Amino acid sequence: MRERLRHGWRAAAFTLELVAGDRARWLTGRATPVTVTQHTVAHHGRVVSYECYAVARRGGSRSPAIVVTHGFTHEGAADPRLQALCRRLARAGFVVVAPEFDDMRQYRLGTGDQADLEAVVAGLGAHPDIDVHRVGVMAFSFGAAPTLIGLAQPPLKETVTFAVIFGGYFDLKRTFKYVLTGAYDGFGYHGRLPVPTVGDDRWKFLRGNLAMIPPSPTARVLEDTVVRRVADPAAAVDVGACSEAERAAFALIENRDPDRFDALYAAAAPFVDAWVQRLSPVHTAHGIRAQLILIHSFTDQKTPFIESIAMSRGVPAAPPPSLTLLNAFAHVDLRLNWRSLPSLVRDGLPGLVAVWRIVVAVMRAARL
Repeated sequence: MRERLRHGWRAAAFTLELVAGDRARWLTGRATPVTVTQHTVAHHGRVVSYECYAVARRGGSRSPAIVVTHGFTHEGAADPRLQALCRRLARAGFVVVAPEFDDMRQYRLGTGDQADLEAVVAGLGAHPDIDVHRVGVMAFSFGAAPTLIGLAQPPLKETVTFAVIFGGYFDLKRTFKYVLTGAYDGFGYHGRLPVPTVGDDRWKFLRGNLAMIPPSPTARVLEDTVVRRVADPAAAVDVGACSEAERAAFALIENRDPDRFDALYAAAAPFVDAWVQRLSPVHTAHGIRAQLILIHSFTDQKTPFIESIAMSRGVPAAPPPSLTLLNAFAHVDLRLNWRSLPSLVRDGLPGLVAVWRIVVAVMRAARL
């Protein structure tokens, strides 16, 4: 009983610090310094850099490791939100590893980040503080795709015991429809959220993934056009001189009408569908064996919550996933959101309890 109470308190303390920020740092140990060290690992001619967050260990004991991977952000592992999370996880008892993923920093989806993740996990045995039998991964948003695809095959399949997926996607085509038009439909849910005009990253995404379109003599014309749209989403452009594939991809990304999505996707499919299918974890998830802990916000504007529902039902070889859907977060921002007392009662407090349960599940999976 005493041990259960101790674990419950640690989970509660971490939860409160997670949602309250450094103002609540005393809960997990203000006097516990976190050491951050820089490392690199080389594989196949590439060098992957990562940061390691840890606190001093007693008696040479080894701790579980959690690899925290970033999503689309130019700051990469230097994102202040990710760094704050890594420090909190370290104070909670993990050795935290935060790799730098070049593809994600360029808003690019591919297999390069998956290979880099595999290299980082394979190198964890060189760290004397890490128990290689207790290794987990925490992935956010589009950054979850390389993790999920990697978990379905060696070496991650045999090495990673649990994965925390926050706001991830499962089917890239279905996610495209949501990201571009706001419409979602599946698992008994149907609706449409407004597509943001500020912070709408569709043109950054196209710029980062132009390689999915077959090369042509007009590739530079399309690239220049997309760069203009990144700078000014309302800029008047003309892609009439571009190839058929380039025009189809541009029209698909530009569209905001859900009723037009299927037809536009069909026009672009001969050029982009193989890439979309290859980067959809739904096609390989039957090989995942790790314990999945899935969290998604109903109001997530970057990935639809039905993707986590699909994920929870699409891993037959894994232990039953833990799935939490809630209103208290915005995408992968881990701060609880409430603007009034009614919203605090309706969303904030239930969200706090839900986060505590998630933390308990993570600590149980890591056997902390």
